[in-house]
Amino acid sequence: MHEARAQRHRSPSPTLHQEVKDLMQELETRLAWIEYHGTKDECARAIEELETVTSAYHYHQSALAHQLEKEVFRDHEERGVNIDDLTRGAASTVAMARSQDPSTYRGKLVSYRILFEDTPNLAQCYSRGEYTEAQIEAILSPLKKIDAEYRTAFDDFLRQNPDMFESQGTRQIRDTVTKFTLQYLEDDQCHEAEDAAQKRHIRFHRDGDLIRFSGCLPVIQGVALREHLRHTSFTIKQHGDPRTRSQIEADLLVANLVSGSRKKLPLALSLNLIMTDRSLFLGDKEPAFLEGYGYISSQIIREMIAGPPIDGEVSYRNSTQENYLEQLDTVTEIVRLYTAPGDSELVAMDSKARLFPEKLRAFLRVRDRYCRTPFCNGLVEEADHIIQHHLGGETSAGNGDGKCSLCNKAKELPGWDEYMALDNPHSIIINNMGMRYLSKSPPATGLVHQPFPQLMCDSKWIQGFRRRLVQHPG
Repeated sequence: MHEARAQRHRSPSPTLHQEVKDLMQELETRLAWIEYHGTKDECARAIEELETVTSAYHYHQSALAHQLEKEVFRDHEERGVNIDDLTRGAASTVAMARSQDPSTYRGKLVSYRILFEDTPNLAQCYSRGEYTEAQIEAILSPLKKIDAEYRTAFDDFLRQNPDMFESQGTRQIRDTVTKFTLQYLEDDQCHEAEDAAQKRHIRFHRDGDLIRFSGCLPVIQGVALREHLRHTSFTIKQHGDPRTRSQIEADLLVANLVSGSRKKLPLALSLNLIMTDRSLFLGDKEPAFLEGYGYISSQIIREMIAGPPIDGEVSYRNSTQENYLEQLDTVTEIVRLYTAPGDSELVAMDSKARLFPEKLRAFLRVRDRYCRTPFCNGLVEEADHIIQHHLGGETSAGNGDGKCSLCNKAKELPGWDEYMALDNPHSIIINNMGMRYLSKSPPATGLVHQPFPQLMCDSKWIQGFRRRLVQHPG
């Protein structure tokens, strides 16, 4: 046994450090010329390629950390020590090796176990540099809440839909995976919501010359307040107010709080909810999407719409808890959203105006949810013309997309151009510094876009057409 342990612990490659050093020297020599003499396109492509290489090396760090944890487990098991925690010390060792805080690494080691034991296809994609370390964590974190068999099912689904996360930011990736996990823990999610509502609070403390406050609110109250502040501050800013939107939101919040004690909070807003008829009326487990919050259990939404539950039913709130909807005096608008035949894509609206009308702006916000610039985590703040209006671009949902304010300005950079590739799903080709990306609006229902029924039998043709489309010189 001792010989076997010694064989396992013997270093397989004593010259690994030297090999890595040699590779780095060669890479630095090749990069040096670009760093000092490269064009904009060459610099951008080099950054993109380095990100792929970096991600591949992060994969190996994850694999080595997983192997180290298994060795610690075996060592403690063979010696009969730390029986209550056979992986004790593994997280701290990995964290120190990576010069990082050890407090979060126990959770990271759990993620690595899921990666290599339950999601082998995802691990292979990671090894090829297809996902960054942050993207991998965004995928694995929600998967911790479900059983291994469902994690394996998710991995199989990803293998069949390899472009599921294409150009998505980490927040949108996490939302997509959360949508998958909600199908398998609805009752648990309801209990979590009930517990969370009981923990609502607000705290104040001094921060230099300012007073900082923080707090937690239940979903309905929190989303209503957030959306009210967002939309109102945007409207005020559009009318030329010199304050920043954050300053306007702070002033609005204080004005509401100190204007007098009112039983109800008057809000003029529309909380947009995307939910299938099957989930609403037939008890299907397809999660709903609540604008300003993200994916949420369909059971919670059914109860929110139907009111207090019948005695004996599973509920996220009990009879003694406040009815949050009754505390909100809202002026709401019912917006009917239609889908294209054969899929779950929202249909467009048109306008001849230079500026996007409010209803069309709201449609883009619901359809896109996140900024359409690849990998951006920002929420939709502005309606943008894909082909600029002064270049002949029309004001329509087809030629419109949702952007955060930063990205809406960034696209005016010389060499950055965009054009719509497909209407269903709404897809944009983005060319920037010699790089080309495809940005798709998220599916209204389901995890991925599905082809129309009449084209499902030609899925290989669809994939080939899509590849040719992305490679089009524009």
